[in-house]
Amino acid sequence: MKYPKFASFLAILFILPLASALGGATADPDADYDRLDGRGASGKKVDVIEWEGNLEIHVYPVGSLKGLALKLDKRNKDKPVMVIGYRFDSDTQKQLIRRAILGIDLREGFRAYKDPMTTDYDKIVISNNGLASPLALFKLDQDPKQLYPDGHPALAANDPKKPEARQPAGSAPQGAVQEAPELDENGTIRPFFSEQKRFLRDEMNMLRR
Repeated sequence: MKYPKFASFLAILFILPLASALGGATADPDADYDRLDGRGASGKKVDVIEWEGNLEIHVYPVGSLKGLALKLDKRNKDKPVMVIGYRFDSDTQKQLIRRAILGIDLREGFRAYKDPMTTDYDKIVISNNGLASPLALFKLDQDPKQLYPDGHPALAANDPKKPEARQPAGSAPQGAVQEAPELDENGTIRPFFSEQKRFLRDEMNMLRR
């Protein structure tokens, strides 16, 4: 007895993950997103570290950091976030927003200090405590201009100037639950898995015919 449709379905299940792995090896879907790993558009590498109840920001190479804005986002009490706005020497007018999930109890009223003793990176320490010399107070920029990185869906949703997009014919009615794109804390959209599930669902429907 032959099962051509079933065999075709098994082949699809095998090929999809393989195609995904090969595609990921040749093309980065977030190639334009600067991960601040030293290989992005800014050319800067940033480490955010929690140490002895304080938050440390290390920016490589030394002299790169020209401005820093900080704001606590505690709307989710179980996952507080520090919103960080960087200004680098490559473009001092541009503020690059990133979000760091906090594992320490950092409260409002924190202060920022710069460590002048580091020679290969800019070191900023954020603390609710007064820190002694050689650390010196570091003047922060005004609050970050936004709470999420550029391109994050939350920015478009909260923009009153953006007109409501017209729904094409056959789209889900207003109020219907739609599958949201997969997001990470940095606002990177990763819709591939949603597309994969939709493809498998269509294949299953064909097999039932």
